[in-house]
Amino acid sequence: MLKGYFFLLFISPLLSFSQLASGVEKETLVWIIIVLIILLLAVLGYEIQRFLRKKKSKGLFSYFRNVKLDVILEKDRLFRPQVLILTIRNIGKNEADIDAPVLEFRKIWTTRKFKLNGKNGNQIYPMYIGPDKMHQLNIETSSFHQYDREIKSYYWARILVSDVEGRKWKSNKVKLRKSLVT
Repeated sequence: MLKGYFFLLFISPLLSFSQLASGVEKETLVWIIIVLIILLLAVLGYEIQRFLRKKKSKGLFSYFRNVKLDVILEKDRLFRPQVLILTIRNIGKNEADIDAPVLEFRKIWTTRKFKLNGKNGNQIYPMYIGPDKMHQLNIETSSFHQYDREIKSYYWARILVSDVEGRKWKSNKVKLRKSLVT
């Protein structure tokens, strides 16, 4: 008989529990369910509080605030551009506090990312952009080519922008040179 319960326990825990708990009254089961729900809500509340403290947010409503950014990457020439122009436009009603954008060069299977800190050695990020305001940054590709010669062989570039609260935006892809694929 005992071996049969162990077999049921491995096959289906609910079937074995229903066999053992057939003599339990309904009121006892209701109280057990109520206690389990209270414990579940306490654990869920603790986890939400821990998540909000970890994110260092200004409250629960900051996650519902809708920030709309339009990130555009343009180039000065059709192929092998010397200057890439980054334009970040806040088209929403709320302000945005953006971190340093990341310039991503991409081949077919490889990517190379560079964090853009500012202009002429001056750090300008994190930057506050109010509603209906625009930020423009000229990026010279020659500085990246001097840093790594392989970047001349990459096909596409794009910009990844994130704000302080963790929301992310991507720009359009810009073709840097011709390839067999494109």
